[in-house]
This record gives sequence, structure tokens and C-alpha cells, in this order.
Amino acid sequence: MSRSGAAIAAAVILFTSCQKETAVPDPIDPVVGKYEDGFFLIHEGWFGRGSGEASFFRYSTEQLSDSVFLKENKGKEAGTASSTLQYAAKLNDKIYLVNKAGGPVIAVDAKTFKETGRMSGTGNDFRAIAGLDDQTALLSSSNGIFLLDLRSMKANTKLAAASGQVGDLLNAGTHIFALSQSEGAVIYKRSDLSVAKKIKGVTQGFAQTPDKQVWYTKGKFLYNIDPGTLVADSVELPWTTSSTWFAWYPSPIIASTRENTVYLVRSASFGGGKELYRYVSGKKESLALPFIIMPDKQSFYKKNLGFDGKRNELVTTSVQDGFGSNYTVNTLYFHDAQTGALKKRMPFNKVMNGTIDESYYFTSMFLFPD
Repeated sequence: MSRSGAAIAAAVILFTSCQKETAVPDPIDPVVGKYEDGFFLIHEGWFGRGSGEASFFRYSTEQLSDSVFLKENKGKEAGTASSTLQYAAKLNDKIYLVNKAGGPVIAVDAKTFKETGRMSGTGNDFRAIAGLDDQTALLSSSNGIFLLDLRSMKANTKLAAASGQVGDLLNAGTHIFALSQSEGAVIYKRSDLSVAKKIKGVTQGFAQTPDKQVWYTKGKFLYNIDPGTLVADSVELPWTTSSTWFAWYPSPIIASTRENTVYLVRSASFGGGKELYRYVSGKKESLALPFIIMPDKQSFYKKNLGFDGKRNELVTTSVQDGFGSNYTVNTLYFHDAQTGALKKRMPFNKVMNGTIDESYYFTSMFLFPD
């Protein structure tokens, strides 16, 4: 669900106790870039009240820095009040911020978060981005998939075979995976972008484990497909999965970078949910029980899970159940990736000029630059 759909889902989702933070300048390790020593939280923002934003969790300080784009790009915003910052990805040495609902696609330097380029989203509804090479990327939208020239920041060429809403994208080596509302999974040959295969009925995707298998869901099943041969296998899940098309958001499914393990949230079509499952490849018993259950009165919002390969941790965020001011209550959690045990929790607010800004974050996803 986007910010514009938040009211519809308000009765189902949200979360935790609130703790005020003090705005303290972050000491920066001079050996690394300003935004290399940690990970990002990508926030939709409060629809109609301001643009989305990014927060950065820095390992060296164990602190969360708020409004990174605004602080590094004075006088600019990471979107518009009427758009939704829904997706982000690192391609080469830049991070690309993708706004939904007519918002821009913005390129920033990965080390400094300084803006280096922008493409207007006027008249478009962009979704996700995946790199093809150093100069080109695929950009999904509510009207198919476009080729984005990363140098000029222009998207003038449209791919065949995927019309209407297209969301998640994954570059899996020899093939590109795209999730289409009407076609299911559309798998393109990376060499010439011709269609290699279509899989009807896919609800969520995609994640890739170290063994190169690509994972997606369809009905009551979690599938893995070899990106070379396109031969698939499956395991039954304890629930029937929902799609993310109601008010599109990136699929809440990720993979470990250390072992052949997949994590996914049991969510509705508008997001939310309280249970996160972990599937260890080849071990059906690992799906017998939820791996993580949100604390009382806390819920996921969208793709609120990420795997931190540097620290072998699973990170999640929650928002407080309820309406109105409950949306200001956000919590960041750190879990053991093998046991699910909670290692640390961090309530967070929007802090500007040393003052708590009672705005709504609506965290969409995590981004790990490495």
C-alpha cells in the first residue's frame, strides 16, 4: 500500500513504544565514504504533506541518521508531496531512488548521497529498477518496462511482452526476471531482451540465494528456479500468498547472502502482517512455524525485512497498530539470522534541527549498499 492507500489499511497494520532522539552529528570514519559503513531505510513519507526520505544506520556509531537526502542536497527533496518514494537500488557507484505516483527517479552518489541526476516522473508511475550494464537499466512502471539510459537519465524505449502494471525486477545473470500483474513472471534473455519464458499466477518475487536459485511465490507455494535452465521446483507454504498490486509495493521476500535461505513476510495485498517465515533450502520443516512474530500492537508495513550480510543479521521495522498518531511510532529491530532471536530494538522518529517532527515515515524497504 502506498501512502495514498494508508487509510484503507490503517485497521490492519502498525506499531511500538516511542523514544525521543537527540540530533547529534555523526562521527564519520575517514577511511570509508560517508554512507558506506551501514545501510539505508527507504521511507514513503506522508502523502500530500512532503516527499519520501532515507535514513542511514551507521555501524560505527550504532545510530540512525534521519532525512539523509535533504541534509546532503540543500533545497532539494527526494520526491514530491504527491508521489511516493517506494524503491531504491545501488547500480555501479550510484544509488537510484524510484518514486511512484508521478514522482522522479533520482541518482545519487553512493558514498556521499549527493544528487547527480534526475528524471521527471510527470505522467508516469515508476516502480522498481534493475541494472543491465554500466550504462543501462530496466525501469518498471504501471505501463510496462522501460530502458533507462543511466548517463542521460532518459527512458524512451519500452520493452515488449509486459504491458500494464510491472513491479519487481531482478537481474539474475543470463536472465532478467520481471513481475507483471497480467502476465505473472516474465523472464527475459539478458543478451537481447527477448522473452524466454512466462509463468502465470506469480504473486511475489524475486530473491536470489548464493546457489544462484531465484525464488518467488505462487498460490500456496514458494518456488525456486534455475536462472540458466529455467527449471523450477517448489515447497508448500503454511498460507496462500497475496500479490502486491493493491497499491504496489516491493515484494516482502529476500534471501540470505551467506546461505541458501529465504525470508518472507506473511502479508496481505496492501502490506502489513505480523509473521515472518524462514525457509532453509531443502528443509520443509523450517516452515513449520513463524521465524519471527512482531511484538504486541506492532506490525510490518511493506517490505520491512532486510538481510545484513556484514553482520549476519536480519533487520526489520514495525509501525504501531491503530490510526493517526500511531503512524509516528516506528521501531527498528536486529535479529540473529539463524535463530530469529531479537538482539536489539531501536525506536526512531524524524529529527530535524534537534526537534522531533511528528511526521509519518511509512518505511517501504531496506537498502544495503554492498
